[in-house]
Amino acid sequence: MSSSRQASAPESAAALHRPVCELLKCSLPLVLAGAAGPELVAAVTQAGGFGFLGTSEAPPARLREEVLAVRAHTDRHFGAELNPAATEPALLDAQIAACIELRVPVAGLLGALSRTAVRQLREAGVVVACQVSSVSGACEAEGAGAQILIVQGREAGDAVRGAQPLAAILADVLVLASVPVLAAGGIADGADIAAALAAGAQGAVLGAAALQAREGEGEAEGTAPLEKIASASRRLHQLASDAAASLRGRALRFPERVMLSSPVCYADELAPSSKNN
Repeated sequence: MSSSRQASAPESAAALHRPVCELLKCSLPLVLAGAAGPELVAAVTQAGGFGFLGTSEAPPARLREEVLAVRAHTDRHFGAELNPAATEPALLDAQIAACIELRVPVAGLLGALSRTAVRQLREAGVVVACQVSSVSGACEAEGAGAQILIVQGREAGDAVRGAQPLAAILADVLVLASVPVLAAGGIADGADIAAALAAGAQGAVLGAAALQAREGEGEAEGTAPLEKIASASRRLHQLASDAAASLRGRALRFPERVMLSSPVCYADELAPSSKNN
């Protein structure tokens, strides 16, 4: 950490809060990517962040089961990820119908844009976030009705679709975007989160690995679900505290009270750390 004093949870939330938190109904702009199960999603959500269930290949019955499993641990908002480009049309229609029936608050759409999916979800009152990896993709997604853009750099690994590093694609998209932008790809610690926010992103997307137990803090096999949730919640709070500490004294290129419909500022400050190369 860049400060000897660890920020408390309320202090971290105040330092990191961005308008996208109002849209996602969370207190921390820290978003768990969808390769996660119900326990981890519940942990992040209950701790004040926002979690996406990894349901892009799930039949409706399993999607329902996982949504109910999250709700068994928290009553806060969370989302489900869908992948229109890689899903058979009949299954995608069933997944969308299940999300609407279950009143899943937010849907994250991966892969190539489906205007039909965006329209169906928006008409049902579901907030739609689209993952993009190019300026043209961002413009297309926003034009189709996406309310949040998840800008993914090439540091994201196996699932990456674009060739640009996060620093470059994020700066380019922020010039044009008029909806909240989240940064994704190689974000692993508080310093990475702070860099993304300082550059103008309204939040950071974390992989499940960022919330795994550190060396010496491993969870024993068979750990009870509530214990796993508590452990992941502690790690999310630590990331938030580290990010808040790293932001202290930095010149932010982000208007603190920007409206959700207003363009956000950008800077070229976001430089990938060596661990993300």
